Amino acid sequence: MFRNAFIILFVFISFSFKTDYKNHCNPRFNFCISYPTDFIKQSESENGDGAFFISKDKRSQIWMYGSLAIEDFDRLDQEFTLATTDIHLSYKVVKDNWFIFSGVDSTGNVIYQKTIKKKINYLGEKDTYVFQTLRISYPPNQNKKYNSYCKLIAKSL
Repeated sequence: MFRNAFIILFVFISFSFKTDYKNHCNPRFNFCISYPTDFIKQSESENGDGAFFISKDKRSQIWMYGSLAIEDFDRLDQEFTLATTDIHLSYKVVKDNWFIFSGVDSTGNVIYQKTIKKKINYLGEKDTYVFQTLRISYPPNQNKKYNSYCKLIAKSL
């Protein structure tokens, strides 16, 4: 009897710490993200290039956004340099069509970001290169809480 109660308690505890996710799509740049349900969508940009989400405790933020990879500003290394200008990097991977990094910003928050360069059908124009980005910022004392979400980001896009 105690064994069965222990198993039920273990299953309950295991599921109670599981994070649930919602989905949000950006039709302009043709991509979707999953974000934790304890984040609240704050706004979508007027031009439709992205959205912003904030945690219920208002200490963590998620941004999803896209941009055109237009001539003279279409290199992934340029995008990486812009994204990491004020970040003290602790991890980075740069490939031919994507990069991912983590580090600490000037306020002490952890930043984790993935950006991919991809061809999409952009407003009727086939084979248009765009950058699709997912970024999260959170206090370092919440690292354990967002570790699984950062793994999800790494697999996304």
